[in-house]
Amino acid sequence: MEVKIAVSFGGGNVDQQIGNSNSLYHQVMASIRDWLQLFRSHTSPLEMTITTAAAALAVGTIWDVKVLLFLIFGWLYHNGGYGHNSVEDYISGHDVDDRNKAHHPLQRGVIGAHLGRKVTLGLIVISFIYGIVISLQDPTAIIFLVLLTSLGFVYNVFNKRMSGKFLPIMLAHSFLFPFAYIGAGGDISVISSFPFTDSMLLGAVVLATLYLILQIAYQIMIEGDLKDIDMDEASLLQRLNVRVEGDTFTASIQARMISLNLKLLSIGALFSITYLLGGDILHYIVLGLFSLLLIFFDHRLMRNRRWDHGECLKTMAMMEVFSTFSLVAALTAGIGGWVASVVIMAFNIGYFILMNRYLWGTLIKPKV
Repeated sequence: MEVKIAVSFGGGNVDQQIGNSNSLYHQVMASIRDWLQLFRSHTSPLEMTITTAAAALAVGTIWDVKVLLFLIFGWLYHNGGYGHNSVEDYISGHDVDDRNKAHHPLQRGVIGAHLGRKVTLGLIVISFIYGIVISLQDPTAIIFLVLLTSLGFVYNVFNKRMSGKFLPIMLAHSFLFPFAYIGAGGDISVISSFPFTDSMLLGAVVLATLYLILQIAYQIMIEGDLKDIDMDEASLLQRLNVRVEGDTFTASIQARMISLNLKLLSIGALFSITYLLGGDILHYIVLGLFSLLLIFFDHRLMRNRRWDHGECLKTMAMMEVFSTFSLVAALTAGIGGWVASVVIMAFNIGYFILMNRYLWGTLIKPKV
């Protein structure tokens, strides 16, 4: 005869409590995934790479606690800002019926829009306060912090109604570099005559900021408009006669020249950075390879072809990864050499792949 004994505590048996515990665990983990999807956390390396490289340039190495502190700031700033952007786009009604975003947590109804707004604004406040603390209340760093926070907010709220929407986010994203450099203790001494500094490092910071301005201009004006080319919203590319008709993508010569020239100007800034930092022949060879990749990805994005939204997203992801890592390659001589550059790149690409896998079940192509 088989005897079954049910052991209970507080009115419930052990199996039931274990089942409830597992259910709660899965609910919590699912909730975490939903929030990270809202934050678009898989693209955090866009900001983490910038703040890490800038802090490393200030201290001359990646093996300094300041580099870690600014890496964390990059993560906080990205998740709060991108999450807030997702919420505002949804509340404004632009992304509600976007079939390409039907799988997002707001569209699925698992996160309420107004709760999402409160959480993301709270995260922005936390990143702002954290930024003040880690920059040791340096007045110049705080000025950049105020600017990058407020300009990011302006973009999030008004971007769908602005044909010049790239301007505020272009400056917000780019100011991350001087903020992290100055906040980590980088030299910003100036002189009265052109070029107003005798510091090669400060010259490299100015050029790195210019490069990021060009990068984000491309990301918003070209990639952002391509991603939503079939949506009814302010679009520079649509005004330049870039169209998707049926399953065919066509781009005007004018639009293709604008996108290519943005990349060529960016490449010029990268080589100038390497020159200022005293790069050797290997630095130029590696930077040349990165430059060829940027031109190749630009061609894949803007060529006339059969339209495939998913393939376009994949190419955009590769463009953003290599555009960001190109800056790290250009800064190699100032941040501790190739080991430092490889560590920064490996950490961020590892984060990108693992977070993509966790959030979307993909390796490179995010579902955005």
